[in-house]
Amino acid sequence: MPLNNLSITVLVGALSVAVNLLLGLVVYINDRKSLTSQIFGALNIILAFYLISNILGTLRTEYEEKLFWVRLVMVSAVLLGTIFHYFIRVFPARSLKLSIFEKIFSPAVTIAVVFLSLTQYVFSGLIIVDPAGVPTPIIKPGIFIFGIVVFTYTLSGIYLLIRKFINSEGLVKNQIRFLLIGTIGMFGAFLLLNFVAVVALETTFFINFTPLYISIFIIFAAYAILKHHLFNVKVVATELLTFALWILLLIRLLAARDTYDIIIGVILFTGALALGILLIRSVLQEVKIREQVQKLAIDLDLANHDLKRLDEAKSDFISIASHQLRTPLSIIKGYISMIQEGTFGKVEEKLADPLHKVYVSNERLINLVSDLLDLSRMERGKMQFEFAPIRLGDVVETLVNDFKIVAKSKKMRFEWKRGEANDLIQGDFNKLRQIILNFIDNAFKYTPSGTVTVSLEEEGGNIKLLVSDTGPGLTQEEEHALFQKFSRGKEQGRVHTEGLGLGLYVAKLIAEAHGGSLGVSSPGKGKGSTFYLTIPRFIEPHPTPSTEFIENI
Repeated sequence: MPLNNLSITVLVGALSVAVNLLLGLVVYINDRKSLTSQIFGALNIILAFYLISNILGTLRTEYEEKLFWVRLVMVSAVLLGTIFHYFIRVFPARSLKLSIFEKIFSPAVTIAVVFLSLTQYVFSGLIIVDPAGVPTPIIKPGIFIFGIVVFTYTLSGIYLLIRKFINSEGLVKNQIRFLLIGTIGMFGAFLLLNFVAVVALETTFFINFTPLYISIFIIFAAYAILKHHLFNVKVVATELLTFALWILLLIRLLAARDTYDIIIGVILFTGALALGILLIRSVLQEVKIREQVQKLAIDLDLANHDLKRLDEAKSDFISIASHQLRTPLSIIKGYISMIQEGTFGKVEEKLADPLHKVYVSNERLINLVSDLLDLSRMERGKMQFEFAPIRLGDVVETLVNDFKIVAKSKKMRFEWKRGEANDLIQGDFNKLRQIILNFIDNAFKYTPSGTVTVSLEEEGGNIKLLVSDTGPGLTQEEEHALFQKFSRGKEQGRVHTEGLGLGLYVAKLIAEAHGGSLGVSSPGKGKGSTFYLTIPRFIEPHPTPSTEFIENI
């Protein structure tokens, strides 16, 4: 081998040994009790032994020495194949229960092939053309046993790795993916550069970089192990740098030649020792806190995912249940109406009041089911709106006569002040009617006596509908909570149990879908309250002048 190629081999080999040993040390220190870390550390030690044997087998000029180191290369190759298999078998677990075959028979086969590799039954000697070149071994039948064992361990490791990748998921799958990339990269480089290049291009130049091909696997394997423990790497790096500084200062102290240098050396070493310990402790504390925060963040993310899934299941259940309830309730309503109208014969007077109460209770259930359906649709984004230019006052007009009857039955005043406001808006007639119905119905429900007033006014570019009552009023806390889900009002300290407290919440969602908003104001307890709906006024587009009109101009 030419001198420049020899230099490349030595340089690349030495660099690979240093990098691999450092990565092995970092991974081992990161988790000393992990079986994966322990086997990875052993893998790097054997790999370093393989690379050193390979370099020395090239550098040595004496025949016996060359043959000795070449045989040690074969020994380390057997150990590498075995350790590779065990590493894949364990990865990424911290511990693993091995079978009797893996504990006894497999190591026995490896040891037997190791001793076989040191005998003349694998390589009986070397053919050396150039003392500084790569020797050619004289192969004997034992090489087939060697090859079967090494390839069996290697291929079984690759097979196990692929199976683990297919069957894993989440974080483990990501770790195995990196390990698989490193494995494919290493064997791909061997195949292309150490076989195809030699056969097709007739060059052995790339063989000098064999240590780098192996380093591909080591680097990816180290990253796969440390990928989800990167905070711990910070501790390891701090420890290594601190230890290096201590060693340098200790060497300086031991090399001191006079008293002055000894005193300075002792002071520097003592100070570095104390500061290093404090630094490592602070980094450990920081890492511990960050790992706790990361764990809490992961737990919170999982909890949020579960909550979303449960919320979707709840919405689906409500939707299905509401649909199933709505049909029989509507049928009940129809039959009660027919009975009250005398379709099935004259109703006795003593049954009129109970039938009316049944009808009212049934109507309340229908409204409750409607609220549940609307809530389910809006939360799933499936609420259908039919927007069109309408006048908000016209929506109120459809409710006035009904509530005049309610006011008369409760001996209250009901006032509707439409005024001169330009109340043209873009909205869904029925959905807005639902909001106004809710406002007025609540006003009568919570006002035992007095007046309920509905009015319209313009406010900038918006139309504002107000429903005022002389009822019990609201505190500031009640005002803030009123438009929340399942929030119900109080009357004289008693919580209303009719309904689920969804009406105002659904009304708020409908108003927001119209680009508007809901609100409430109250001077305080016993002073009434005013609920209001604000919606942007609709601006009619100006008609485009006709062609005939333009020509006349």
